[in-house]
Amino acid sequence: MNIAKQIVDNQVLNLLKENPEYFADKPDDERKKSKAFLLLAISAFLDTEVSDAVKYITEGGGDGGFDAAYIAQEQDSLINVILFQTKYTRDLEKDSNFPANAIEKAVNTIKGVFDPQKKMDLNESSQKVVTDIHSYLLDGYIPMITFVCINNGSKWNSDAQNHIDNNFRGQPQVQFEHFNHDDIIKYTTKTKKINATVQFKGKSIREDFNYKSVILGRVSVKEIFRLMIEHGDTLLEKNIRKYLGVNAVNEGIRNTLTNEDKRGSFFFFNNGITMVCSKFSANYLQESNWKVIIEELQIINGGQTCKTIFHTMSEKPEIDYSNVDVLVRLYEVSSDESVIQDITFATNSQSPVDFRDLRSNNTEQKLLEQGAHELGYAYRRKKEAHTASQANLDAIPSSVAAESVLAIWRVSPHIAKHKKHEFFSTYYNLIFSDDLNAAQMIIAVLIFRFCDNFRRKSTNDKEIQAQRAFSQYFIAMIIGRQILLEMGLTLQQITHSNFTQVRNLFEQNKDLLHQKAEAFLVECLHDHLKSELYGMDGRTIAAVFRRFDIVEKYIKNCPLLP
Repeated sequence: MNIAKQIVDNQVLNLLKENPEYFADKPDDERKKSKAFLLLAISAFLDTEVSDAVKYITEGGGDGGFDAAYIAQEQDSLINVILFQTKYTRDLEKDSNFPANAIEKAVNTIKGVFDPQKKMDLNESSQKVVTDIHSYLLDGYIPMITFVCINNGSKWNSDAQNHIDNNFRGQPQVQFEHFNHDDIIKYTTKTKKINATVQFKGKSIREDFNYKSVILGRVSVKEIFRLMIEHGDTLLEKNIRKYLGVNAVNEGIRNTLTNEDKRGSFFFFNNGITMVCSKFSANYLQESNWKVIIEELQIINGGQTCKTIFHTMSEKPEIDYSNVDVLVRLYEVSSDESVIQDITFATNSQSPVDFRDLRSNNTEQKLLEQGAHELGYAYRRKKEAHTASQANLDAIPSSVAAESVLAIWRVSPHIAKHKKHEFFSTYYNLIFSDDLNAAQMIIAVLIFRFCDNFRRKSTNDKEIQAQRAFSQYFIAMIIGRQILLEMGLTLQQITHSNFTQVRNLFEQNKDLLHQKAEAFLVECLHDHLKSELYGMDGRTIAAVFRRFDIVEKYIKNCPLLP
């Protein structure tokens, strides 16, 4: 039996045992195991915690052909949409392919989800996702779609690939990814130190200064492809720019690689790849074509380029890439982590990226960790291996803390909902400024998690139901303000001294607080939209919650609700 299958199956069992609340909606053990496997795969693929992955689940009757969905707003009017479908096999001795009929269904799902003119019969969770997507599309956003096919077996067969090719050949917006037990293990285990040899082409430049060394030169894309085959994503552990599949930049790289006229000029079109290591050596007496021996190699910028080179050369091996080169900067920085962080930050600052790990050693992050521990909670500054034991609700990932604080205490629910990838870059100082303490952070997380779970409940009130799937960030903000007003406190006055009192007020009154906040928000929407909500298209309501004017006009200074 495959060792990775055994390990992942044990993780599935542990997740079921330690977090039964995640699976209360499933009637039998097999469906619970399938959902647990899905959660582990999502957390690994998105590089997030299991407790975060729960919010992306849509699976169940009427899910529309996808079990989970992740939407990330990008720059230049693009959105990255990742859809997940899982096929879990209880027989661990089998090595079945991802089913061809499931691929065919996925193809039809994409055609339905990304065409605003098509109507789909969906459950509430899937309907919210599709409504959000349609709202973006009608606002002029262009979707970049990755469909992730998850199983504990092998990739789909040639018949399934034909379904993909026949429908999406020549459409760079759509990419299919296979993700299985081996990938879960690969993504969640600690990285080994990588020692490698890289062949530089032609004349390179080597210089020593400030007790550090650098080599600048040309490297064949075939060499990059070889490194990716040998070491995979472990090369990119320190690269803070996530690879989320196809997008406009990646497609430009791909087009250059496959265009016979442009391929030879790839070196001039690409920004290059930045690598760091603890030591490199070569025969510098040799005038050119250095073979550089490298210890503890990591790619800290250019991960998108490396992944796109790998995917393109894998899919089109018949092309001659011999004369296609890329600029490589190789820095020897010993084990000076602060220097590596500074280089990583600087070389990745062209556009918003996720700096969570880079920020994790900041003083304010360490203080939040210590303060949360003293209050009985575990604050996770860094992304860690995703095991069941890490998924308990007393554990607070810094990403969830940032999302909660931004929505509630920083009065920016519209940003918290749609700018997740910028929490630790663009909005970091806003979120973690003003001496944010652990008590304030935890209260925000408790409120946000409650509201996020509440949105899944249904009600017979059509007005409430019409907006509930979209409003949890706004409701959380209103509840936060109500708690401050009820207790006569400012945010700065919430400390460890009154933390228990503030938490008890919330816990004892959270259902009533939610009811009042929801009723108030519906009144605001009526006034804002001049219409009954239940008669409106869901896309219109979704679009409202991406705007600031409703926050500024109604919610920011809402009174104490009777």
